[in-house]
Order: sequence, then C-alpha cells, then structure tokens
Amino acid sequence: MATLMTEFEQQFATVTADITSKICIIASREEAEQRVLVQEVEKLVEEAKELLERMELEVRDADPPVRERLRGHIRGYQVELSRLEGECGRVRASSMASGTSARDELLGGGTGAGLSVGEEQTQALLDNTETLERTSSRLTQGHKIALETEHIGAQILNDLHSQRQTISHSRQRLREADSDLDQSSRVLGSMLRRTLQNRFVLYVVVGAVVVVILIAIYVEVTRH
Repeated sequence: MATLMTEFEQQFATVTADITSKICIIASREEAEQRVLVQEVEKLVEEAKELLERMELEVRDADPPVRERLRGHIRGYQVELSRLEGECGRVRASSMASGTSARDELLGGGTGAGLSVGEEQTQALLDNTETLERTSSRLTQGHKIALETEHIGAQILNDLHSQRQTISHSRQRLREADSDLDQSSRVLGSMLRRTLQNRFVLYVVVGAVVVVILIAIYVEVTRH
C-alpha cells in the first residue's frame, strides 16, 4: 500500500507540475495554440482528480494513524488542484475572448497598468517554482510516511512469524503428548490383559486344588 501511495503522489506531482508549466506559457502563444493547450490542461486536471480518487480508495485500508496523515496530504493536494483548476478556468476564458491580449485576461488586466512581459514571465516562473517546491515537500512527507508504514508492516510480519513459530512448537508438543498417551494406553492394555490372564490361571489352579481335595475326601470316605 505504501509503495502504491508513493507512486500516486509522484504521478500527481508530475501532473500538477505539467499543468503549471502549460498555464504559464499559454498566454504567450497564438489563439489557436492557446485553445490546444487549454484542452491539454483540462485533461491533466481530470487526470489529477482521478489520481486523488485512487489515493482516497487506497488509504481506506491503512491503519487509523497512517490513514489520517495520508488524508491530510490528500486534502492539501485537493486545495492545490482547486487552485490550478481555477487558473485553468481563467485561462480558458482568456483564450475565448476576442480582441484582448491573453496575458492581460489571465492577469485580469487590459488597463495598461499591468506588468511588462518580462516581469510577467519572471513572476510565472517564481509561481511555478513555488508550486514545485510545495509538491516536492509533499513527496518527501509521503516518502517518510511510506517508510514508517513499511517499518510498521515489518514489525507486524516479525510478530506474525514469532507467533507462527510458537503455534508450530505447540503443535509439535501436542503431537508428542498424543504419542505418549497412545504408548501409555498400549502399556495399560497390555497390563490389563496380563492381569486377566493371571487371574484366569489363578482360578484354574484354585479349581484344580478344590477338585483334588474333593477327590481325596471321597477316597478317604470310601475306604471306611
């Protein structure tokens, strides 16, 4: 789960960086190219939304503390995407306007009091750099969470392995105890058979002695 979540975050960072870079260059292009770039930005926005949805589904199976941290990151991603989506809407409106500079429309200008083209490009690059820095920070945090989750998973696997060994040893002891019980049962059965045999022999001997005594008494009586 941690590896997949990290992959989603990296993909989201790449997509948002692509969105930002395209938004920055739209205003300097011709109207036809602007519309193409706007469509590309809209597709990237939809792709970013899909990534966020997949992140939401992925964190549902995580442990509660990890799930809350990941959802906090996702909320931050949603805010960032909403901002980019708003800029995309302004750019789309700007590309559709006629007789007005796309750069002026994007900045809400058109009054002649805006920044120069060089200053605007510099500001756009600064904004792009800031966005990339925030994305990089989120990726670093996501990687840290992934490592923590992996560590927790390793501990759980070690505990499960230890418990499995304990269960295996218990089963072995039970098998040994069962074998000992079978052996004891056989010994007791053998002793019981011998006891019955000895008792039978005793009864036979006693019977024989009684018969001999009776015969002796009979012989003595008949003599007189």
